[in-house]
Amino acid sequence: MKRILLIATLLCLFSISAVFSQINVLRIDNNANPQTKEGIFYSLPRTVVKIDVKIDRIENYKGPYADFALRFLGLKNVISSNSVEYKISDITITTSAEPDPDQYYFVELGAKISKGEKSAVLSLTDAGVILGTLRDPLDTVTFRVLKQEIPPAEQEKDAFGELFKYSADVSVFEKVDTIIRKFNIDTMTVERQYYKRTIVEKSPEQKAREAADFISKIKDNRVNLISGYQEVNYNRETLEYMDTQLKTMEKEYLKLFTGVSVHKTLTFSYKYIPIPNQINTEIPIFKFLKTKGVIDLDEPGGKVVTIKVQRVGNTTSVSNYLKKVEKQTKAQGFSYRIPEVARVTVKLDENTQEETQCLVSQLGVVTFLPVSKWKVQFHKETGGIKGLELQ
Repeated sequence: MKRILLIATLLCLFSISAVFSQINVLRIDNNANPQTKEGIFYSLPRTVVKIDVKIDRIENYKGPYADFALRFLGLKNVISSNSVEYKISDITITTSAEPDPDQYYFVELGAKISKGEKSAVLSLTDAGVILGTLRDPLDTVTFRVLKQEIPPAEQEKDAFGELFKYSADVSVFEKVDTIIRKFNIDTMTVERQYYKRTIVEKSPEQKAREAADFISKIKDNRVNLISGYQEVNYNRETLEYMDTQLKTMEKEYLKLFTGVSVHKTLTFSYKYIPIPNQINTEIPIFKFLKTKGVIDLDEPGGKVVTIKVQRVGNTTSVSNYLKKVEKQTKAQGFSYRIPEVARVTVKLDENTQEETQCLVSQLGVVTFLPVSKWKVQFHKETGGIKGLELQ
């Protein structure tokens, strides 16, 4: 009885092994000779490096009374002319995966595989990148909602429309001239006075002096309010409100002398695909000019921003081992990747650079599993093995 059970078990294992042996994986390239249509295509992923650059655009506007700031208020550090300048505020390096056009494979399916087995052979992404042949009970679809922040350019929109709102104060005054006319009647002289009223526009110096006097008046009112000069028992909320309003008014009047700087944030994104023959080489991405911001590489002037990818070397021993192994001519199982750890540096100059370490799939090693060990899970981002079920 035991002998019969052992023979039945061996026959069952042989049958399963025979089914699995029907799967053969072929790499697709220009020299590949199609042998059958019965199969599935898949690809391994490659790593794409994304560089997000945030640029601060600073618009400086000269105040209408800037020429009198030192004379009336003693202010030296004021905006003396209208200008626009740019500076890099942040560089962010991230990675993502996409199908590698050089790593497409065709899985030949044998006729002995049942319909149920065929339906569970491969799990792919919508782009055709292989995920595996085993279901992961922990795999769930996750939606990430990014917080939408109002950019500084939008926050400054109201302030931009009213940069110097108090410069629209009354800029004319009434000038009254007294005219005296004398009339001689016989031996008597008669004087008559006439008043001539005219509207005269104030000079910039007069406007600046009035604004400076009003700033001093606001400061005095704040001191009187805080010190309790009015001898009125204001509650805390009322006192804070009046003080805030006075500070806001003082700030707006000071803008007439100091000027206004409006900050806007611009974001530029660049993608770079590392390739082996560009390792340890600084590759130009774009140019940066303080007076223009981001410019194309073919434009004159500016500093060149570069990206450099360096191997860390974690797959060197694996690569050397595979080189010593004899070439396999028999059928192959699923190909997979062992990604390389790389150091990515984005550099403008010695003071402005960003560096990070990440996995770069195409700089690593591509090898394959035996045909009898085809139940496997892959990491979506790298094409490396996540889980393996041996048969």
